[in-house]
Amino acid sequence: MIDSAWFYQQLESKGSSVRDLARFLDLDPSSVSRMLRGERKMSAEEQDGIADYLGVPLVQIASRRRGDADGFAERGQEPLVMDALVPEAREGGSARWLDDGLSFYERVRGCMKGTITVAPGVDLTEPADPEWAKVYDD
Repeated sequence: MIDSAWFYQQLESKGSSVRDLARFLDLDPSSVSRMLRGERKMSAEEQDGIADYLGVPLVQIASRRRGDADGFAERGQEPLVMDALVPEAREGGSARWLDDGLSFYERVRGCMKGTITVAPGVDLTEPADPEWAKVYDD
């Protein structure tokens, strides 16, 4: 469910209204109001436009539209720290991180640790069963 309160708070802190946002998105104000109340889904284009209008990273809009303030983190995973994103990331550029003096390898090493569980006895390097080829041939 969408985090309506957060969106309205962002509009208020910007000194803006739903009508102003609707004008920016070139949509009917009632449509934007229904979207922010969760009565209709937000499209990807609308999500991009809202991020531009509010001046917040796209990932934050994406997480708030699902009502998930933790972003894309899964159970047992550290949440994304929004302050670490550089503004170029929300402007369509590649996501860069603040210069912390670490190499790329040092920053990403272990970031996926604990996100996949492989059942005991499963060998991921073992060739696929030839019988599966028949599924694709049929």
